[in-house]
Amino acid sequence: MKPLFKPQKKRFLLVNAIFATAAIAIEQAGLSVKMYFYADTPFNIFDVPLIIVAYWVIIGHTSWVVYKKFGWVAGLLTGIIIDLPFEFLAFHLGWWTWIPSWTPAIFFNAPLANFLVYLSVSFGSILIYKYVMKQKGSLATA
Repeated sequence: MKPLFKPQKKRFLLVNAIFATAAIAIEQAGLSVKMYFYADTPFNIFDVPLIIVAYWVIIGHTSWVVYKKFGWVAGLLTGIIIDLPFEFLAFHLGWWTWIPSWTPAIFFNAPLANFLVYLSVSFGSILIYKYVMKQKGSLATA
């Protein structure tokens, strides 16, 4: 793998920080309105398991890579496609449990709102990457 130059590393860290912050905020909001709850895990930030934060970061980066290679539709659907097998596993292994919510459950008790969130995560990730990667001069001197 080609090493990142210093400005590229700064942009990559900035993108990771944005994704992680958004993940914690949105997951915490979902927990506070009692849309779901997580199984007990040893490492949490504001009751959000670190693995979930990492999951969001991975989905964000993957959405960008897929968008760059295959375009908008594939990039937007990336979050949903990645989430589908995890919803199946979570349902059967008890990683998290959905509580009946404002939208109908459509896939192993996951509500439609969950898939709209992941569509939004992919969309937001692509826009964030587009913006951050455009800002060459301002981050290079930071």
